[in-house]
Parts: sequence; structure tokens; C-alpha cells
Amino acid sequence: MTSFGKPENIEHAIAAMQQFSRRDFLKFAAASVGVASVGMLGIALPLDASAAVPNGIRFMGEAEYKVFHRLMQVSLPVGGTPLASLDKIPVMQTLDAALLAGMAPHVLNGLKQGVGLFEQGAVKLYGKPFSQLDDKDATAFCDAWDSSSDPVQRGLATGLKKLVALAYWANPPTWAALGYDGPVSKNWGLKSLGNAPMPAN
Repeated sequence: MTSFGKPENIEHAIAAMQQFSRRDFLKFAAASVGVASVGMLGIALPLDASAAVPNGIRFMGEAEYKVFHRLMQVSLPVGGTPLASLDKIPVMQTLDAALLAGMAPHVLNGLKQGVGLFEQGAVKLYGKPFSQLDDKDATAFCDAWDSSSDPVQRGLATGLKKLVALAYWANPPTWAALGYDGPVSKNWGLKSLGNAPMPAN
């Protein structure tokens, strides 16, 4: 037992993050449309994360919000590019309502413990928590944990960045810069066959 809870809870959360697939991405894309249209009006949260958790965030506490918000800023450097600006995309709402909301309680609890571990992990290297690091140090910290020999550090760094990236790219307004216009099956009106078996030879 660590100060962040049971290690196996964090490991369950890491495993859950690593299992997100292309199919999950499309499911979250559909959910993000609902996030933007029901009560959010498609407006992203302010880029200043110093305030308390904004209205509409239900599954992140202030501690998790600060970390995810800072991680969004350093892992999605879209400023000055043709990519959709972070202040135009409801990344944090999508992360909360389309990703965290679907996690089993023990997985969500493990994720929160992992976020706390990630936040405090920077103190040893930089003397302050991750959410308070400047861009250079925050990026260096993420890179250090990405390539760490410790599987928990490596899993958390890649898993948390994956959640933030999914929450950004799941929003259809981000697709235009990539020339992607959505799922082919929807655009072409293809009927879903579910898990139908492959045709026999």
C-alpha cells in the first residue's frame, strides 16, 4: 500500500488506458458531439487551469483536472498550426464525460491514484508538482517517464497522454485539418453487420 492507494488499482487503470482502440475512438467521437451540444454549447474550458473545476466536470476532482489540463497544454502543442485550437475544443469535457464516465469505479479510482502519483512524481526532479511546471520542464518530465524503466511510470505517462489525445481527436472539428471527414461506414451509408463471420471460401 502506497500513499496513493493500492498499486494494483493503478495497474488496472493503466491496463484500461492501454486497451482503448479505434472502435473506442469512434464511440467517443459520437459521445463528444453530445458533450458539445448538451449544456456545453461547444465552448471549451478556459486555458487557465488555476481556477477550481469548472461546471460540467463530474468525474474529475480539482487535483485530476489540474494535471489533465496541464498535460493537454504540453502534449497537444497545436498553437500556430492548422490544427484546431485548444480553446475551441471541449477537451476536458470530452475527457470527463466520454472517457472517465465510462470507467468502472475501481478503474476510475486507480486512475485518480495514478494521476496523483504522476503529479507528485515531478517534485523529486523539479521541486514542484507536474501541474506547476513550465512547458520545458513539463515536456521533459513526460519524456522521462515515457522512457522510464519503471513500468508504472511508463504506463502512466503514455496512458494519461493517450486519454488527453483521444479527448481532443474525438471532437469532429479537429478532423478537417487532417482531411478526415468521419467514419466511411456512416458517410457511405453502409449497414453495420456487427460481428458477422467472414465469408467462407
